[in-house]
Amino acid sequence: MKGLVRYGFPLGAFKLEEVTPPGIEGSGDVLLEVKAAGLCGSDLKNWNIENGAKTRISVFGHEFAGVIVAIGSDVTDWKIGDRVVSDNTGYACGKCHACMVGNFVSCSERRALGWGMDGGFGKFVRIPGQILGLHKHALMKIPDNVSYEEASILDPVCNAYMALVQRSNLRPGEDVLIYGMGPLSLNCIQIARIMGAANIIVVGNGSDEAVRKPVAKMLGATHFIDTDKDDVVQRCEQISGKYGIPVVVDGRGSPQIIEESIRILRTNGQFIRIGLDPNPAEFSINDISEKAISLIGHMGYDAVSWLNVLNLLKHRMLDVESLITHRLPLSRWQEGFELMASRQAIKVVFHYDLD
Repeated sequence: MKGLVRYGFPLGAFKLEEVTPPGIEGSGDVLLEVKAAGLCGSDLKNWNIENGAKTRISVFGHEFAGVIVAIGSDVTDWKIGDRVVSDNTGYACGKCHACMVGNFVSCSERRALGWGMDGGFGKFVRIPGQILGLHKHALMKIPDNVSYEEASILDPVCNAYMALVQRSNLRPGEDVLIYGMGPLSLNCIQIARIMGAANIIVVGNGSDEAVRKPVAKMLGATHFIDTDKDDVVQRCEQISGKYGIPVVVDGRGSPQIIEESIRILRTNGQFIRIGLDPNPAEFSINDISEKAISLIGHMGYDAVSWLNVLNLLKHRMLDVESLITHRLPLSRWQEGFELMASRQAIKVVFHYDLD
């Protein structure tokens, strides 16, 4: 088969090349045929980089869903023909504190399918028996009324679910401010709507106007702040009043957002940081103490996030379909990356076509 392979660390190039198809190696392994694979914004970090790196990282693609085509001799939880989605955990140590509490995504030795272990930008993916024995919900069954495409892009939905439902204290009738209009932030919008938020205020810029703003409005955003034209702090006060907003979610990651958010948050407010940026942030520790603000770092999801999101989707309480703006054969992977990088796409889903 062919796979889209990443070379080089921390930066390198993508190459579509012939790779050895995976098979059953251990008695607990499960083999999937990939039916849909989503392109994540984090994959773009290595887009258009060619530095001659020779070190093979893995077949990329950590967002994928498929059908089971083979199982190891000891597998009892799954059968051939099951439609499944992976949470992309390929290995976890099972010994650290994160593993002991079921937070496998934070295992210090974790390796992901699609980063370090071969993932979904190919025809087949092997789910190792080691992780299935440790983490039963590394694979989950897709409800009959949910498509492979929908299931393949649930990573940012589950991430948003954990950020707001499991980490925040947002209550029905309260306001929330969400920075960014990427897939993660857009999913925060609809999770906040489901939770009963009153004003769902979204911060973006002019580049979001054509494609992302209409989707954000459809998903439940009530107000938009354009950083190219508006003062964010002033607009938030106009919308929510002078006492501030209880929850701010940073899905963008710019360093200045935390300082701005401290001014926007009300007493006992929560700042939830999802977006990543390597640059340091400057803010007043005193302001955090005086306003009793909680700073919450967040990344990923757990089994609760995935199972509940799948149930919400089964009952059509979530709209995932509207996030998929482009469907492409894997042979046109470069076009998909270009669409994401230029913000013409929200989510691109690839289908294998290289037989």
